[in-house]
This record gives sequence, structure tokens and C-alpha cells, in this order.
Amino acid sequence: MTGIRKRVTIGFLSIVALLFFSGLVSLFELSHMSVDIEAILGSSRRSIEMSKNMLSAIHANDRAVVNYAVFRDSIYADSCRGSMERFNLTIRQARSESGKSSADALFDSLGLFSDRMEQAIEEMLTKESNAAFDGRKWYDANYLPLYNDITDGITDVMSSVQGSLTPRAEQLNLNAYRSVTPVFISLLVMIAILLMFYYFIMIYTVKPIIEMNRSLGDWLRYKLPFDVKAECRDEMHELKEKIESVMVGAKTTK
Repeated sequence: MTGIRKRVTIGFLSIVALLFFSGLVSLFELSHMSVDIEAILGSSRRSIEMSKNMLSAIHANDRAVVNYAVFRDSIYADSCRGSMERFNLTIRQARSESGKSSADALFDSLGLFSDRMEQAIEEMLTKESNAAFDGRKWYDANYLPLYNDITDGITDVMSSVQGSLTPRAEQLNLNAYRSVTPVFISLLVMIAILLMFYYFIMIYTVKPIIEMNRSLGDWLRYKLPFDVKAECRDEMHELKEKIESVMVGAKTTK
């Protein structure tokens, strides 16, 4: 492989290799982005589901306590205990699914509020048979503050879990730039290579051909000397020499 053919082949193979490499890097980064996005969305869905389950359990307990303590409906006694057991179960599930050590203190605080509420409910169930027991007053003084503490604790836990996703989202933003950067760099390099190709092809291929065509036409029409001013290399130089030898041979035969 000689001269022009070698340079053109190497140049185009370089462009193909550059495109292939940049495509692999971008594909690799995009696959990581896809995994990170799915993990963030999965964590967000689990966080919403945990919050929904805990709030549903504590609201069910609130309804049962109101019906039992305020409206004196004794059939809700088991519901008061059962809803608290359900709430404690959701706390344990949320703790295990969150997997965030930063939220352990919040879960501990939520568990402490739950224990206090269980004690208050047990006291309420034992005192309710007392005719002097004022269920509404007990609810406002003993149960409602604990209920508010628990709902606030649920909000804090979910905010902590959601807040832990922020660094991953920021990293995802950086990965997006990293996935685009190789393509951008490859584009700049390809533009530079193509401009170099244009320059060398115009100087060492196109311009010599135009000059030889013009000079050959002048020789055929006006018998002017064959003079190519363009710089010729490799195959172009060989072509020029062969044309000159043909002209010399044509002159000697005459």
C-alpha cells in the first residue's frame, strides 16, 4: 500500500476507531445511568410505599381509638391493639427496606413514640370501664400529642430517606456529562481530522490533477511546455513523470 492510498486508508480507519471507541464509552456510561435511574426510582417508590403503609396503619389506629374512647364502642378494643401491631410491623419493614444508617435514629425515635402510644392505649382500655373516665379528654390530653409526634416522625423518616437520594441524583447528573463528553471530544477530533484530510487532499491530490489537466490541455492545443506548479508527491509525482515521458516520446517520434 503506497502513498495516497495508505494515508487515506489510515485516516478513515482512525475516524472509524474513534467513533467506535467514543460509542463504547458513551454506551457504558449510559448503561450506568440507566442502572442509577432505576435504583433512584425504585428507592423513591419504596419510600412512598413505606410512608403510605405507616400512615395507613396509624390512621387506622386513630379511628379505632376514637370509636372506642370517644364514642364508647367496645367492639373496637381489638382494633386498637391490632392496628398498633400493624403499625409496629410497618416500622420494622420500613427500617429493613430503607437500609440507611442515617435513618436509624429516626426509626428509634418512631419506635419509642409507638411504645408510649401502646402504653397509653393499654391504660385507656383498662380505665374505660370506669364511669368517671372521660374518653374525649383522655384523647386530647394523652393520645393526640403522641399521634402528632408519630406522624411528624414518619415525615422525618421519609424526608431522611428521600434526602439520601440527593447525592445519587447529583452523581447521575455528573454521569450524564461524562456520557456526553466522549462524543463531544470525538466530534471535535473528527472535525480536525476531516479538515486535515481536506487540506492534504486538496494540496496533494486535487490541485495537482487540476494543474496537470490544464497543462496537458495547453500542450495539446497550443504546444505549450508541460509545467505543473502544484506540489506532487507519491502517485501524483509518478503520474506527472509518466505524462512528461509520454510527451518526450511524442516529440521524438515526430
